[in-house]
Amino acid sequence: MNDTKNKKPIVVIFLIITFVLSSICYYIRIRGGDAAAGMTSILMWCPAIAAFIIHRIFYYKQKVLGWNKCKIRYILMGVFLPIIYLGVSYGLYWIVNPSSFTGEIYTSSIGNLLLLIMSSIFTATGEEIGWRGFLLPRLADMWNVKAAILVSGLIWAVWHFPLMIAGLYQSGTTIWYQLPMFTVEIIAMTAIMAFLRLKSQSVWPAILLHASHNYFDQVICGPLTSADKQAYFVGETGFITAVMIIVMGIIIKRKMMYRQSLHRL
Repeated sequence: MNDTKNKKPIVVIFLIITFVLSSICYYIRIRGGDAAAGMTSILMWCPAIAAFIIHRIFYYKQKVLGWNKCKIRYILMGVFLPIIYLGVSYGLYWIVNPSSFTGEIYTSSIGNLLLLIMSSIFTATGEEIGWRGFLLPRLADMWNVKAAILVSGLIWAVWHFPLMIAGLYQSGTTIWYQLPMFTVEIIAMTAIMAFLRLKSQSVWPAILLHASHNYFDQVICGPLTSADKQAYFVGETGFITAVMIIVMGIIIKRKMMYRQSLHRL
């Protein structure tokens, strides 16, 4: 399966399976409202299920999903990069708007906080097996890394749109602002995850970055913040957070290029 021409139909099949399965989850979640909130976790595993099916049919006994060990620095980057860009973006917002800081997190129970960490890792794993484990490397082989980042980032963003349009995910801004800003932020995150996935040759750093991002945004920083317009500035539709992720991506890219130049000396 090293022929680029052979990869294109496989990628299309993967996307069809992913969106067909996801559409079932969209329907149940939207129709069921709050009573069907648990369907979101199942939705997040649709990319993984599609990747498992593709792996079984086309790549049997081949390692193509990124289940590899990697250097500890990539694991640490996955965990701590979201803490940095979310901490800076929310921190700046709290400084500018001190009354927005509530001092209260999602739960005060240590047990619940630990349980939510495991939940974040579990759900992020479902998405990352599909998006970064399978899709990103296939697109990079077909085209190049920049194209793979852009296309996979757009696909990942659009995959969220049905719940966002239904007002069940990342509400708080007008839809004309919400969707473009979310897309910009998602593509910026994809660039960082692509670096971790391709340099480490493992899906684990991307899983941990995704889990860390969700946990610190939704469990820690988000609940610590309460203001009418906060979604325009911080979080997954926030301008400040988007800028911080873009800056983080630029720093990582320049550092990577600097290291490559040293190796040529």
